[in-house]
Amino acid sequence: MNTQPLDQLSDSSTAFLRPYLPPSAPSDRLFVTLTYAASLDSRIAVGHGQRTYLSGPESKCMTHYLRAHHDGILVGVNTLLADNPSLNCRYPVAGKSYVEASPRPIIIDPTFRCKIGASSNMMMAAANKIGKEPWILVSSQWLQSVSPTDLGHIQFLEGMGARVIPITGLQSDDRNASWAAILESLKRLGLRSLMVEGGAQVINDLLLTTANDVNRTKISPVDVVIVTIAPVYLGKNGVEVSPTTAIDSLYDITWERFGRDIVMASFNNKSRLDP
Repeated sequence: MNTQPLDQLSDSSTAFLRPYLPPSAPSDRLFVTLTYAASLDSRIAVGHGQRTYLSGPESKCMTHYLRAHHDGILVGVNTLLADNPSLNCRYPVAGKSYVEASPRPIIIDPTFRCKIGASSNMMMAAANKIGKEPWILVSSQWLQSVSPTDLGHIQFLEGMGARVIPITGLQSDDRNASWAAILESLKRLGLRSLMVEGGAQVINDLLLTTANDVNRTKISPVDVVIVTIAPVYLGKNGVEVSPTTAIDSLYDITWERFGRDIVMASFNNKSRLDP
């Protein structure tokens, strides 16, 4: 677990990101930022379950800067198992400790596969006051028939400050209903902004998720998309980010160089944000 503070971004880098940060004004919905690092061939890992480092130090610093501006950070259970991430913030924020600057780690884990222990990077970060305890989202249907072993592990985690939160419909075959339940639950729990980092299944599903707005227009729950593109190829066996259908909803797109990487930032679904 890396506990070293990161360098600060340049003024030009923070100016580049500023328009895409969550708004400070209260809102009746959760602001969602989708962000991840990918290779030139749109892969995020060399293989399933294999941790792959793509971001250079400058774009990694950018990621932690974004974490400092979000209430929660969400990944799927496969990413947790493969990467053992801390999901904290090491970007220096004036007047805040690392735990205060860190977003709440949130894991989508319908059948409680993670079984994290006290020595996991996430729990170690919380214990060392450089990160927050995680929320683990499980299926309420699964929880109705939980085994004694799993129940004991849930009680163990909650004794260390984590929360295991049942979500109705999380295992639904309806992607839209599942994400609607997740986002509405997180909003009820007090989150105003959410940063989604992966993995591929989570990213691909979320990109294709839609809901009806007040005009019955299909829109995405994603407000901002920020993608780091690393100058490498990971090959045909890599884990690919590529939705099953075409998407052309990004606008106000800008690009910025962060060290060796290029970062694209954009808004998503113009009809959702514009009056």
